[in-house]
Amino acid sequence: MIDTISKNISSMLVVVFLAAAPCSVLAAQADKTKVAKAPPVMEDPGPWLLAGREGECAPISILSKKGAEYSDIQSPAQLVERLRAAGQKADNKEFKAGPRPSVEVRAPSAGLYVMFVKKEFCDKLPAPPTK
Repeated sequence: MIDTISKNISSMLVVVFLAAAPCSVLAAQADKTKVAKAPPVMEDPGPWLLAGREGECAPISILSKKGAEYSDIQSPAQLVERLRAAGQKADNKEFKAGPRPSVEVRAPSAGLYVMFVKKEFCDKLPAPPTK
């Protein structure tokens, strides 16, 4: 009787192990089957880019994350003009000294502090658009 019970338990354990094995394999591969998002198509950034850390530059189009009204900004002067038209207090300051001339735009009431850099002064340009 005890012998029969131990055989039944061991055979049940084998069945449970074999049934659970495919589930764990599928769970481990779930990330591989997810559809990757296509990278956003980047347009020509024009003469201005936003300065980032360690010499990196980002396209001005990322300002649209702050609001749709910033989606078509092309220069620091245009951003300041747009902010002032919206009733925000905006200041810009040019930095001409040093190896990387730039223009800072500050609008504390809008929570916006960005540094514009000419494309030719960017150490690391944004990645080109992929097809």
